[in-house]
Parts: sequence; C-alpha cells; structure tokens
Amino acid sequence: MQTVLAWCLVGGLLLATYPSAAWLLRRESQPTLTLLLTLALGTGALSLVMFWEALLGIPFGVATITLPYLALMLPAFVWWMRQPKRLTLTLPELPRIALLILCLIGAAVLFNAAYFPFYRDDTLGIYQPQAQQMFQLGGLIPLTGADSLYLTYPPHMQLIYTFTYVASGWENDYLARVIPALLALGCLPATYLLGKRIAGRSSAAGWLGALTLALTPTFGKWASSGYVDLPMAFFYALAAIFAFRLWDNRRASDALLLGALIGLAAWTKNAALTVGVPVLGVWLAWCLIRRRIVLRHALISLAACAAICAAWYIRNQIGAGFLIPATAWTEQARRTLESLLIFVTLPDNFAVSGWLILISLLLSGVAVVHQFAHRNFDTPEHLLILVWTLPFFAAWWLFVSYDPRFLLLLLPPLCALVGVWLARVWTLVPTGWKPHVRLALTVLALIFALYITYSSVDYKDDILRDPFMTHEQKEALVLTR
Repeated sequence: MQTVLAWCLVGGLLLATYPSAAWLLRRESQPTLTLLLTLALGTGALSLVMFWEALLGIPFGVATITLPYLALMLPAFVWWMRQPKRLTLTLPELPRIALLILCLIGAAVLFNAAYFPFYRDDTLGIYQPQAQQMFQLGGLIPLTGADSLYLTYPPHMQLIYTFTYVASGWENDYLARVIPALLALGCLPATYLLGKRIAGRSSAAGWLGALTLALTPTFGKWASSGYVDLPMAFFYALAAIFAFRLWDNRRASDALLLGALIGLAAWTKNAALTVGVPVLGVWLAWCLIRRRIVLRHALISLAACAAICAAWYIRNQIGAGFLIPATAWTEQARRTLESLLIFVTLPDNFAVSGWLILISLLLSGVAVVHQFAHRNFDTPEHLLILVWTLPFFAAWWLFVSYDPRFLLLLLPPLCALVGVWLARVWTLVPTGWKPHVRLALTVLALIFALYITYSSVDYKDDILRDPFMTHEQKEALVLTR
C-alpha cells in the first residue's frame, strides 16, 4: 500500500507546482510550456528542499520534505484558485501521425523505465548507490576531501531517487526511474516549442523537430536509462526557450526563469556549469549590447542561476577542494575528423537525423554570416541555437570525444533547427508532388518509429517469456547481463 501511495504522492507533488508555473507565465496562456515548466520546477524544488534541509541537519522523511515543499507552492496555489478556469487545451494543426509516433516511442520509454530496476553502468556505480546511502543516512553523504570525486557530482537526480525511496519505504527503483524518463520525454515538446519559435510560430517546424529527436536512435536508447544527460538537456532546452522570450518580451519573469533553468541544468550535471553558465553570460551580454534587456534583467538571471546551484559547488570547494571532479578521461579524447563529423560517422547513434543535423548547422551558419554581413542583428533565432550548441560541441571534441552520449545535451536544440529547415524545404516541394511525398515520408517514418519503439525496450525476449517477473527475477536478469 505504501508503494502505491508513493506513486500518488510523487505525482501529486509534481502537479502541485502547476499553479507556480501558471503564475510565472500569467501574462499569456501557453498550456504546453506551463506543463513543461511544472515538471522542471517540481523536480527542481523537491531536490532543493531536500538539499537545504540536509544542510540544516533536518533528516529526510515524508513529512519533513513534503510540508516545506507544499508551503513553497502555497502562495501561487492561492493565486491560482482565484483565477477563472478554462478547461481548454489547443493543439494547433495537430498532425495525427506525428502524435502517434511520439506516443509510441514515449510509451516504450516509460514502460522500460517502470518495468526494470536500475541496471546501466553509471546508475549502478554512481547514482543508485548514492541514493541508497542518502536513504539510509537520512541526509547528504559527507564529503571526504580530495578523494570525494563522484560524491561531488550534482545531486539533483540522486535526491529525487532518494525521495522515491523515502516515500515508498524501500528502494523503489521503478518509481525512481520514471522521473528521469519523464524529464527525457519532456525534451520532445520542448523541441517542438523551440522549432516553432525559431521558424516564426510555424507548427510544422515544431512537429518536424520533435519527430527528428524521437526518431534519433540514441534518444530512445538513453531516455529510460536513469542517466542525467537527457534530464540536463531538458532544462537546457527550456532555458533556450526562455532566452528567446527574454529577447522578445524583456520581462523580469523570463530573465528569472532563464537563469533558474540554467541553474537546474548545472544542478543536474556539471557539464552545464562548465559550458551552460558561460553561454548564459554570453547571451545576456549580447542582449545588453543589442539593448534588448537592461542590466537589471541580466542580474536577475545570474542571481537565479546562482541561487539554484552555487551552494552545491561551494560545498564541493570547501569539502573536497574542487568545484567539479576530474573524472573526465581527457587523455582519451579523439580529436579527429571522424569525431568532428560524429553526427554522420556514427549512424547507429544518429541515423538520418545526424545528416539532417549537420546540414542544418551548416545552413544556419551561412544564415548567421549573411545576417551579420547585412548588419541584421535583430533576428537572433539561428544565432542563439549556434551559441547554445557549438561551444559545448567544441568542448566535447577537445576533451571528452571518446563518448557520444555526452552530446545528448545538444540534441533538442539541434533537432529543433532540423525541423525549421525541413519545414522550409517542404514549401519548395511542388504542390502536385506533395501528396505522394507526404505518403512516402509517412510510411518511412512509421517504419523507423516501430524500430525505435522496439529498440527502446530492453530484454524483450525475457519479458515475452515471463511478463510477470518478480522483483528478484528482474534484478537477477539485469545484473547478470
């Protein structure tokens, strides 16, 4: 019974953040963005409450965590209850085939996450053991000086896993795995919104971008893994959306959310600290130079980022002697032409999407050069995506190009860019050809979607042989392979 209540509690706590998200976006009605912000703020607030309670010496418990969390949400909830309610959800120009594909792949990811306990290398070696230890200690794991290393990894996901254990009364990996899977799947609608904004409110560009991401093999491979790369990518993609909103609207709330989301990305994985925070500074500086914002907006954004993640990294410096651990095997970096063109040289990871990403990057680069040559600085769509992705790609190629998994951070904005260029190409197709081209592309997309759906579920033969395996049988299965 406690396990069932834990599922309900986690779902209820995440939904309790909806009024806060609606309040921050109160100037306009954007249901999709509000739901995404609910997921981002809900998970972030939950782990941050746990972090600060641990610093204050308050032991983890269902009541000690949920009551302060709900207290944080109460003012926005009171505001929301006073607002007129409209039960409407609009999905303009809804392509049913695209929605079907996204739902198929999303269902496969969630099934794989909820069916098995943790079994990937880093989850078994880093994230799950840390969550188990925090569950047993009722607080943070003490740092042990220079040999802390993995203990200095940002604890966002580990704390979320710990809460699912506390709420369940046991190490409930199934509930724990669903949370990062939801964050990973949140990258799909985030990509839709990014593509739509880059293309000037074109829904077609948004849907094509989301489909490109869903049909990228490496996305389905890692979405249910319990790793932190795609959750970090979710926050980073949302930050790009609010970077656009800040440029367009000059609102303090957008500046606040831009900084907070970069902070949440750095609270999830330290790669977002080393690259994401400098990118935030560059974008704010560009906005100031172009007089799209005032200094107050930049300070709000930077302060929000620091408020989210600075305390953790200060703790690292005090307790371990460094901000981030030297766990990257930089000597194994492959600084070659093959790794530079990784989107097309690793077809098992990126398939057709890799070619589309490379072509889109080249076209966007040409577009930015053309804009600058004509002194057109007021259309930053392609520039922002290049700023959001190329510095991280350069850092990856120079230092950690031995592992393509790290590029998951870049996939949502890059796939949004693909959607923009595909939508433009579609306008060039002769009208008489469009029905035939649409049919052929739909069939190909469905076939590939079935492949991605199939490959997103692990141990399929074992599931078919015994779909009602016990927890012990599942553990024995995943730990022996």
